[in-house]
Amino acid sequence: MAPLLRLEVMSPSRRPVYRRLGRRRWFRSQVYLCRPFLKQRQARAEVRLCGGAGWNITSSISGVISLPTISVPTSEIPTPPFPTGSSEVPITTASESAVPSGDTTGSAPGSTGTVTSVSSPVAATSTSGASNGPASPGSNATTTGVPEFPAANFTHVTRTAAISQETCYTLPNPDGDSTCRALLYNARLREDNVSIPIPYIESVEFEKDGVNPLYLTVRDEQGGIYYVDISHRGRLSVVDPNGYLVALDAEGIHFSGSNCTYDISISIDDMYEQIADLAGVQCAALKHKRAEDLDFSQVLYLHDQCGNPVDRSVRQYPQLLVGDTVCADVAVDDDTGRWDFECTFPGSESGSLRCQLAIKNKVVDFISTDPFGGACPDLSTVVTTLEESGQDIVDPEQLRKDLANQGLSSDRAKQEADAAVVAYTQLWQALGAIFTKSTETSQGALEDYIDVYNTRRSFENDICQSLHEGEIPLNLTLIAGATRIPAITTLNWAPETTKPYNITVQDSSRIACCPNSAVAEGEGATCSYPRDAIIPGTGCVCGKSAAGVGIAFEWTECTNYKGSCEADGDCGDGYLCLTGSCCGGGVCVDAFACSQNGTDLVQQFDGGF
Repeated sequence: MAPLLRLEVMSPSRRPVYRRLGRRRWFRSQVYLCRPFLKQRQARAEVRLCGGAGWNITSSISGVISLPTISVPTSEIPTPPFPTGSSEVPITTASESAVPSGDTTGSAPGSTGTVTSVSSPVAATSTSGASNGPASPGSNATTTGVPEFPAANFTHVTRTAAISQETCYTLPNPDGDSTCRALLYNARLREDNVSIPIPYIESVEFEKDGVNPLYLTVRDEQGGIYYVDISHRGRLSVVDPNGYLVALDAEGIHFSGSNCTYDISISIDDMYEQIADLAGVQCAALKHKRAEDLDFSQVLYLHDQCGNPVDRSVRQYPQLLVGDTVCADVAVDDDTGRWDFECTFPGSESGSLRCQLAIKNKVVDFISTDPFGGACPDLSTVVTTLEESGQDIVDPEQLRKDLANQGLSSDRAKQEADAAVVAYTQLWQALGAIFTKSTETSQGALEDYIDVYNTRRSFENDICQSLHEGEIPLNLTLIAGATRIPAITTLNWAPETTKPYNITVQDSSRIACCPNSAVAEGEGATCSYPRDAIIPGTGCVCGKSAAGVGIAFEWTECTNYKGSCEADGDCGDGYLCLTGSCCGGGVCVDAFACSQNGTDLVQQFDGGF
């Protein structure tokens, strides 16, 4: 078996790559080693299916992932174009063909050395063959020197092409880490006789934390697979299993080959504004949605170590938490110590809720209302208008001319360029099938799919639950005064009804009342306090004051106490009269010392009422 090939990547600050075409700037990102180089080494990629039992697995895959038999939806999903990491690699050349036919060599993992390719890099140029020099009066050229393409419905359209580029794009995999994949429950819907719109989403790929979505795996009507990159809010990319891609951004439409070859860029000035005018639409209203957490109320009766009701003056101020999410205190009764809290499950700080919020913002909202970093109009309108009004812009014959004008001097190069155009045409059709508005719903196919899915299940919850189910149950935690109770109870779901809890907390600003008070036994050298009255490891003992109150005091020699006494009033402020001691009578002890030195004065929480 061929060894697993790991590809080191550049730091995040080096990933974005820009190439200037005249005065235009179009975005290129996340470049990678040429695919033939990887094919010859039979590289394998690591993809994890994350979640509960049967999901935390790592599969070495080459072409198709074979999933284990588990009680969750399964499917065979091809490997995305290799590699799934991002790296900037300069390319050198050796022959006229744009795709290697012989051995290729690469630098060691993590190196920025060159990779040998057998293509000849050609600078991106005008596809009309015109000079890029200054525009002459009356010419159809922009001030950049790149002539405009006479598009039927758009203005200021320019086209550039290149047989080979030093950098190109691949699906994201930040820092080379393995990713997490969440499968949708489409098979369950079919079992319920639900007709799923096609194309549909088969899975969502995440960063390894299971919170930030990277790309969608989409199935078309023929069962073909496309990867929809939603990791960058300013760009949408659709990639086929061979690594060919089409990308839309504010600058226009970009096609790229799988190994940094046969790039075509179609730039349209103010593309979104032109599309909005052609479509006659206003900007989509942004919908700021909350993730689907569930609210519940919880009542606590809080008293301090002396039995007094706890009010808002206590320090530390009481906090009730579900997992890591703080509940809101909505009412406090100072007379009874009743605290009313409003809590959410699983809470905004939980991985599950952060995942659901990311799915809403980065997938659902991106597809439906908030694409391209908030640009206007919405994604379906952009694709629908381009498909209807830009036929001459994305025309197979014109794409062939774009590449032919770069000097394809061998039959092999011509065949490869033609294959790239075929792939670009199929990608353009796939882009339209995925996002073009249907006449029935006025939505794109993925919007229709999500709507249908949500009639029977929860799109966000199904994706995120499997990734984060290990975080459940969540502890209901109380922090108040000097007391921390890690788990009042545990929650598997938001309770419909809750029971109140009676809890004693330690308030360091109060005297050191204690529960197991006692008087000393014996006389002289044999005088001692019962074991239950001794607070282990603290130097404090729970005795009784003259008024019969259990009070913790610091054990010391009789001569070190403040003085003798018969009643609490005989001692100064902050002191009480300790009776039943081994000192032959009452002595004045510091009533706050054991409360303020960290001694635990309250009994362990036993479940409330």
